[in-house]
Amino acid sequence: MSAASMVGRIILVTGASDGIGKHTALKLAQMGATVLMHGRNTEKIHHAKREIAEKTGNKTLEVYTADLASLREVHHLSEDIHSKYSRLDVLINNAGVYMLNREESKDGYEMTFAVNVLAPFLLTSLLLDLLKAGKSSRIVHVSSISHLNCNKVNLDDLNSKLDYRDGRPAYALSKVCEIMYTYKMAELLQDANITVNCLDPGTVNTNMLLKSWGPVGIPVGEANFVYQTAADPALDGVTGRYFVDNKDTKSSAISYDKTLQDKVWDILVKLTGATF
Repeated sequence: MSAASMVGRIILVTGASDGIGKHTALKLAQMGATVLMHGRNTEKIHHAKREIAEKTGNKTLEVYTADLASLREVHHLSEDIHSKYSRLDVLINNAGVYMLNREESKDGYEMTFAVNVLAPFLLTSLLLDLLKAGKSSRIVHVSSISHLNCNKVNLDDLNSKLDYRDGRPAYALSKVCEIMYTYKMAELLQDANITVNCLDPGTVNTNMLLKSWGPVGIPVGEANFVYQTAADPALDGVTGRYFVDNKDTKSSAISYDKTLQDKVWDILVKLTGATF
């Protein structure tokens, strides 16, 4: 991929204040893309933008602030983007949380489920008109190999009231839900010239990983899988896939259960009001 291969492409990266999201925004800025950088903390996201602008010389970087734990703020984020843009070429749903202790969002949902599942699902639906107006648009959901730890989806306990422990079951649940709706979304949008894929970004020493497991992964500066899934021309027209190490890989057996996919989808639509 050439350094200028994304010139003219408008890309939204959620969770771009630090970690994988910030690195992804940096790589895409180096390629000449117009990068819309989302963050929860106003100061941090502006700092990230200044740093990337200095490193890349890219003057087409923009900042958007929203707390994705609030569905209302997800709506506001969409409204802010709509006020400036009539199209979007790539949406990278990267923002995510891992909570050691159970907390609830402003809307009363378990925080991991709220941020990792409900927010990107709703945001994607709200930005769908812009993606349809884009050129060969892509939706990229950043999932995790941790989804393999979720062997059963209790539709009556998506808020993890029964099984929270150290947060790992809730995190694995959120990531398998993300993969399931990736597959269904890909089917629904296949005639709209929009591809929908998900991936494991690798084991990366982000702040989230360091707090939970320690330095067991690769440096953030080597976490290239997300931007590659968003930009690689070899993936034109490729949809409904799960990638690990840039390879088309099988996700867990449960994630392919179409009946369960439909049930999870219907619950998410009911909770968020999303329309596809």
